[in-house]
Amino acid sequence: MGYYVISKIELEGSDSLKSTDVGYTSDVDIVNEINEAYDASLGLFLGENRTKLELRLVSVSSFFSETPYVNEARTEVDEIEGLSLSEINNVNEL
Repeated sequence: MGYYVISKIELEGSDSLKSTDVGYTSDVDIVNEINEAYDASLGLFLGENRTKLELRLVSVSSFFSETPYVNEARTEVDEIEGLSLSEINNVNEL
């Protein structure tokens, strides 16, 4: 059975992203809910603004002016021992 590491993505400084592992789950429904929310928020923003971000016409900080952080759960691991992460059984625990 695999586990998914849940990461919190937030703005660090004025224009860079920081990713911090905050928990894990083996529940695929939770993983899908987290990743669908990411895709509909930060993922969409990055996709729609890729060229503008590269040309520095838009800053990623503009996304985080209204949203302090987003979560993502795309890293799959076989073991969680030694990772010092809490199990997440509900997205409301994040």
